[in-house]
Amino acid sequence: MFRLSSPQRPLFGVEHRLDAVKRGRLERSWAHQYREKGLPLIDEGRFAKFFDDDNGRPNKPVRLVTSVLLFKEVWDLTDAEALAELEWNMLWHYALDITPEEAHTCQKTLHNTRVRLVNDDEGASLFEGTTARLIEAAGLQTHRQRQDSTHIVSNIKILTRLGLFVRTLTQFLEALRKQQPSACEGLPEELRARYLDREGYFADARGSEAPRRLKQAALDVFTVLRAIEGNAAVMQMESFTLVKRLFDDQCVAPKAKEPKRIELNEKPSSSSLQSPSDPDVTYGHKGKGYEVQLTETCVPENPFQAVTAASVNGANESDQHQVQPALEQTERTCGEAPEELHTDAGYGSGANIVEAREHGTELKAPIGAKESEKHLSLGEFTLNEAGDRVLTCPTGAAPVRQGPTKSGKKVQAWFGACQDCPLKSICPTQKDGRLRRLTFDAETVAVARRRAEQETSAFKERHKIRSGIEATNSELKRCHGLRKLRVRRRPRVALAVRLKALALNMKRYMTYLCETASAGITAPAYAG
Repeated sequence: MFRLSSPQRPLFGVEHRLDAVKRGRLERSWAHQYREKGLPLIDEGRFAKFFDDDNGRPNKPVRLVTSVLLFKEVWDLTDAEALAELEWNMLWHYALDITPEEAHTCQKTLHNTRVRLVNDDEGASLFEGTTARLIEAAGLQTHRQRQDSTHIVSNIKILTRLGLFVRTLTQFLEALRKQQPSACEGLPEELRARYLDREGYFADARGSEAPRRLKQAALDVFTVLRAIEGNAAVMQMESFTLVKRLFDDQCVAPKAKEPKRIELNEKPSSSSLQSPSDPDVTYGHKGKGYEVQLTETCVPENPFQAVTAASVNGANESDQHQVQPALEQTERTCGEAPEELHTDAGYGSGANIVEAREHGTELKAPIGAKESEKHLSLGEFTLNEAGDRVLTCPTGAAPVRQGPTKSGKKVQAWFGACQDCPLKSICPTQKDGRLRRLTFDAETVAVARRRAEQETSAFKERHKIRSGIEATNSELKRCHGLRKLRVRRRPRVALAVRLKALALNMKRYMTYLCETASAGITAPAYAG
């Protein structure tokens, strides 16, 4: 049964059990600011759908459980450490507005809350809703923001190629021995001895022995797949599907029915299996793991900056595809997309610049790749302000005619006086009968204009603010455990990232409130 937190303060709260000096110190701490202005930011109504309205015991107060999850990420604690702090830490009791007798919950409650958040929207709703209230309460401006990605690793061991084969096979055989012992006994005894009785035998091989043992491991995978073929019960096991995926990713299917060796793919796909413990992990230029996309405000007038969007994508996925999702999330968090979004060159493209404009955002991203100096670029042509008509070519000649293509997605302009043009050999126009034709679209215009703009001192000066998000990435990794998480699989990784980002926002807000209070300034609270 769903129950909101009681609005009534405890009669014998922590503050009433202390002398005046300690009570004064308590009221100047972060705990006081969190109790007064942090707790109201958590919208308990969002959790009502998870509980039965008619039957069952009333839920543990949502604000208490959610706050414990946030405090856990603020100090990068384990569940056990967080629960111990809840039991004995007076600051936590005061911050959560509970008595020491009420300061208890179990690990199962934390687990169930995370499961609900993962199954709902991976914590996006909690992050966006609470951050929106925080931004409103703190009076933060969101018209200027910046975005960047950072590499993280879930709770896995980084395996060599041989280690990947050994760990995947061992994990399957251990599960098979428990769930289908007869099928396990049907496998060759020598094979079972290598991976069950002498676990880690292959994985501990010296570097010089690895190639030979890798070939044996590949042959063992093929032997297992052939022996299990037709056994429907085993083929439905998740650990078996990983063995099958491993073979498809790493090996070349043999032509012979009983091959003596299995050829290995020289360059497996970046989306291939990297760890049987977390099949969602992929491989990118930064290594095995995931990429976290963060967007935060970067308005100099703000007393502090807040993360407005946090999401997770594969390590093998390009940043080029992450601009629009970030803008959509900032719209949900802030009510509208920012007027400016500063990113590095990894996000810069004509398509992203055009798509960002559809959200009302000017994407301030340098275009990394330079065009060949042997050819003229579209930027050498003079276009109108809208970028859909050519006024003159680089020599000053106007087109004889122009207009959109049949699809309407591109524009064509024809030039006539090109026979004796000194730039003819390097001109981007194409011969079209007696004329020469220039074809372009909004994306190529955006790229040409950005290349010209990014060379100006005004752009460089305004774009300097982008680098500030690197400090946010570092803070999350150093202080909040973002570098290597305690969870596995992408949905749980995404939830952990959003909880850490929300904890960072809350920490910054509490720090700001403490600083203003010490200066004798009363900051406004959330009025929603």
